[in-house]
Amino acid sequence: MTQKLNWAGQPIRDGEGYGGRPENIPKTWSNKAAQSATKQHQHYAAITAEDLAEIFGRGAFKLSRSKAAKLLEARTNAHRTSCYRALRLTGRFGQHLHSDGAMLSWR
Repeated sequence: MTQKLNWAGQPIRDGEGYGGRPENIPKTWSNKAAQSATKQHQHYAAITAEDLAEIFGRGAFKLSRSKAAKLLEARTNAHRTSCYRALRLTGRFGQHLHSDGAMLSWR
């Protein structure tokens, strides 16, 4: 028995098809795509001015940018990159942030 190959020259496994023409694509492929889409973790978190105010104790203390980003990430469950973007002096909350060297404070 000869083994059928797919478009890339690899053996066609159970549930897979050649690809290409619609009649060669098995119905199980649409199930695999749906399963992988549900497995993907969609992550949306909003960072608010209230979150930043709480991190800085409403202006009571100063934090380094890295410490503030870690605290903000823990509070909001947002990605670290989003937290750093929220802490930019030219960013969304820049009018409330003050920097004196390496330390940030809330005003």
